[in-house]
Amino acid sequence: MRILKLLSVFTIGGILFLCLPSNAPAQDVSGYTAISAVELKKLQDGEKEVLLIDTRPYPAYKQEHIPGARHFEFPNGNMDQWDKSKTGGKSEEEFIGFLGEDKDKPIVFYCTDAK
Repeated sequence: MRILKLLSVFTIGGILFLCLPSNAPAQDVSGYTAISAVELKKLQDGEKEVLLIDTRPYPAYKQEHIPGARHFEFPNGNMDQWDKSKTGGKSEEEFIGFLGEDKDKPIVFYCTDAK
């Protein structure tokens, strides 16, 4: 199961990303589970490894991010086709490699609140 905790809704290459406020309760949306910040902390404190991805632009990530988060930029909005200009110059292949081989590892994406 993949786990998402974000603050807007957008799609990239057929992958649905959901963004919810940090105090929202866990919700199952389109096969994904959106979690709160409290639930994320529980996951991080557990025994299973979690891939935490900060999707904000790199300067925001560099300034401050959730401990343990890795950076991979995505836009707040739809991206029907992969667009390297919206992903910090990174390709779809780089993203797949970034996710790693463990398909059972929980993955948590987060971003800023999209207006």
